[in-house]
Amino acid sequence: MVSQILSPVLVLVLTCLGLLHLSWAMGSHFPCANEQALARAVVGRRGITRMPSAAACVFMAFWLLVAAFWAAALGGFVDLPMNGRLSKWLLALGGFAAGMVFMGRGIIGILPAFERALPELPFLKLNRRIYSPLSFLVGIGFILLVLALPNWGWRLGGGG
Repeated sequence: MVSQILSPVLVLVLTCLGLLHLSWAMGSHFPCANEQALARAVVGRRGITRMPSAAACVFMAFWLLVAAFWAAALGGFVDLPMNGRLSKWLLALGGFAAGMVFMGRGIIGILPAFERALPELPFLKLNRRIYSPLSFLVGIGFILLVLALPNWGWRLGGGG
């Protein structure tokens, strides 16, 4: 039940974020008026005036879309092309890793050292209100999807 609701939500959020990063790689400034405003809103380094390279944006888009695929796989909407037992382990391990990465970003994003390193406004405000909480929630979503996988026996050493 949880996975039928949570998986599509994560897929939608991560796909939208991945596509947004791809649009930035192609030169879009959405949702800001210009490149400097966008860089200050999404990167936040002191004195930033330009967005990171297109390659960096594509790199982030790729991993966000991989995470969206993984969320779909955890929800049972797509299958990994492997034998059943190995794919279950890989699916759980990947979901747990994704959860830890996203939760880690959410937690690190509110630490004072992170905020001192990326003090530019409006990034700092957006990070506190949107980026870090969203990242943490996505991480929780991945952990919940892993816990909702059927057949706990295969993860606990039992048959399955």
